[in-house]
Amino acid sequence: MNKLHHKDFSIAFKTGTDANKSKFKKEAVQGEMYFATDSKNLYVAETTAGASDATLAQFDGGASFSNTYSVDFDGTDDYVSTGLTTLVSTWSVSAWFKPEFTGAGNYFLTGRSTQKRLGMYYSGTTYIDYYLRQSSSPFNILNVRSTDLSVLTQWNHLVWTKDNATTTVTMYLNGSQIDQDAGASSSASDFYPEVIGAINTSGTFGFKGKIDEFGWWDGTALSSSDVTAIYNSGVPDDLSSYSPTGWWRMGDDDSGAGTTITDQGSGGNDGTLTNGPTFSTDVPS
Repeated sequence: MNKLHHKDFSIAFKTGTDANKSKFKKEAVQGEMYFATDSKNLYVAETTAGASDATLAQFDGGASFSNTYSVDFDGTDDYVSTGLTTLVSTWSVSAWFKPEFTGAGNYFLTGRSTQKRLGMYYSGTTYIDYYLRQSSSPFNILNVRSTDLSVLTQWNHLVWTKDNATTTVTMYLNGSQIDQDAGASSSASDFYPEVIGAINTSGTFGFKGKIDEFGWWDGTALSSSDVTAIYNSGVPDDLSSYSPTGWWRMGDDDSGAGTTITDQGSGGNDGTLTNGPTFSTDVPS
């Protein structure tokens, strides 16, 4: 068996953040490697960059899933624009939230213009109503009242699903089902998340507090077991195995800087911070 000597091969190794591997792709020579210090992923250039970027092979460094950033909304006009515009009849939304409600009012996590919105109403004293609401009859498709105000001081997880085959919409809080409508009309609950942190691009009914790990499924109604697993006893986990169409990690793929929220889902619809929401290192854990 012949032994390899150092003169028989060479290694070019570069490091940086996962988001900055795009620069490496433009300059890489076949065989060069790039280590992402934040995600712990290792990339190897399969081709040499030229007229097109180099093709990278990705290897998981074996590090556990890491969640470092969330986005903080002021409740006035902040939101994230997703660029989505197509109504979907079977869908799911998953979002982590930590409210900072200062008084009675509507605080919505996401919306599609003024027609459909998902979020909550806080009485200011004694209860919170969780909603899937629209502007036409039936006004509240899902609506459950809770007197548990512990959510006001902690991170929580909300999921809404719509199964068009059974015209069933379901809402979950912190891994448990809290409401279901098995007779919703197919059109009454069609949806897409045009914005995150408000109900429209005017920032109406803006959410005050932090939002993290926002997932969107186009054509998939998550099962109750999926929701329990995603909740993961209160600790966000990797959504890749659930194949989200949109997955906005609220800064983790963008080093908590700039105004772009990279979409890690299959849709590739990067979000844009609008009217000044800021990154925070306060995350669910």
